[in-house]
Amino acid sequence: MKNIWKIFAVVSIILFCIILILAYNWANESGKEKAKTSLEVSPSSFSIYEGDSINISIHLKVENGIPAVPVEWDVVASGDTGEIFSPSETDSFGNLTAIYYAPNDVDVMNQSVTLIATIIWNGEKFNAVVNGVIHPILHETTISISSTKKKMIAGETTHMKAKIIGFVDKKWQPLVNETIKWTFFGKEEGEPGYKKLGEKKEKTNQLGICDTPFFISDVDKNTTVIATAQFEENLSGDIDYMGCSSTFYLSVTPKKPGDFPVVLIHGWIGSVSDWLINVTWWNITQKLLQHGYKVLDFDVSKPGIQYLTYEPSWQEHHIPWIAAEVSRKIRDALVLNGYPPNQTIDIIGHSMGGLIARFMAEHGGADVNFWNESWEPGDKGYPWYGDGYPDVCITGDQIDDLFLIGTPCHGVPPGINESILSIIGYLYFPWWIGQVPDMIYHSKFLEAMGYEGCDIADYYSVGGDIGFILGGEPVDFDGDGIAHTSDGLCPTESPYLEGKPLLIIIGKAWPKGDADHMSLIAINKEVHEYILKHLT
Repeated sequence: MKNIWKIFAVVSIILFCIILILAYNWANESGKEKAKTSLEVSPSSFSIYEGDSINISIHLKVENGIPAVPVEWDVVASGDTGEIFSPSETDSFGNLTAIYYAPNDVDVMNQSVTLIATIIWNGEKFNAVVNGVIHPILHETTISISSTKKKMIAGETTHMKAKIIGFVDKKWQPLVNETIKWTFFGKEEGEPGYKKLGEKKEKTNQLGICDTPFFISDVDKNTTVIATAQFEENLSGDIDYMGCSSTFYLSVTPKKPGDFPVVLIHGWIGSVSDWLINVTWWNITQKLLQHGYKVLDFDVSKPGIQYLTYEPSWQEHHIPWIAAEVSRKIRDALVLNGYPPNQTIDIIGHSMGGLIARFMAEHGGADVNFWNESWEPGDKGYPWYGDGYPDVCITGDQIDDLFLIGTPCHGVPPGINESILSIIGYLYFPWWIGQVPDMIYHSKFLEAMGYEGCDIADYYSVGGDIGFILGGEPVDFDGDGIAHTSDGLCPTESPYLEGKPLLIIIGKAWPKGDADHMSLIAINKEVHEYILKHLT
């Protein structure tokens, strides 16, 4: 029995050894077979431009050759993937050549793409990975700046033009509807460095030109201004462009009394009599002359300064039409006084005269022959329209300081009539009343004008508060939480424009005070000092 167990043990040991030897040999042969199979790719990486193509070759390497094997491709990209065209399987030598076409347009400087080829052989998956980078084709650009002025007085406006061209299809051509970023820096004499004055963006026209006005008024010393026009690298379109920039240097000198003539524009009753127009302007005129300012004379054939007046034939017209007529009178007076027709001016506007001045500043060049009664706020365009020719010949480019004294920029309450006008005995109904509807709260004219002003003139508003309430309750147009009454005809805060200064004069009406509508401009010393202070 013992011998049988010994024999059994020996046989078991022998069988176990045989099994180990067979397992080892099988594993070794299997490893050798795997080692003999590989998937190779060329190139393993690439860098090409948008719209280009590249050949990708793969080779399935198996000992003793293989039959044709199916191949699948995946393309992974951070943007547009492009396309890959490939035979469906390798040839009998395990070779395959595919063509990768990059997308026609990429919107980044370096767009990554990964191509993955997959083959399954003997139940095992093999991958070949190609990493690529696609670059945009950038076209060269260049930009130049010109200006209507190289030297200017503070308060003047110069127009700067930037022209940009790009090299496309082997020739230079203008870039249309592209964005130009303007940045302005200034440095006064004695200052250590430049300060940023502002920036804006403009679109180019069909000639590749963008025009931007530049206005600077707060200058106490000789100042150097640097204007930079920048076209940023643009990869967003079908054609991609390099960025470029250009600079322009401008010299600005401080404004002195007498540099710009002062234009006085009265309100809607100002021409009712010579007495009234002289009462309106006499005191401020004398103070302006004493301080070295020049008041524009509208009739040089007569001694002394002759003031701007309206014509009775204007009575049924709206304010835009009157602004066109006033602008022509100003232009003609400038020439008669020896100035160029585009001379920079300062304007003091009283009552409706301020609205006329605003219209010139904000809608210079407007065509205003007719009025569209059916126009409503929110409609396109404006209620004024014309015959295709510009009528307003004085523009914001010519206006430095604009004073709005008792000007109803926000309007007056409805119901302004003779009973209200009679509160102040020296006011009378004029020959015309056609402009009154334009000055009522939320009128079509005021809504079309808006309540902000423009950025190429300096606005200074003045309102009087004599404690007389118009429209049932005090109003707070400037949003400071303090409501005010009126100057007797115009709500105190109606002259306010968003972001512009407003001086409020609180007092009584003439003859007990000088805070009423007419006295503000005629005799109020604080208002006169305010004007003189901000003219320089």
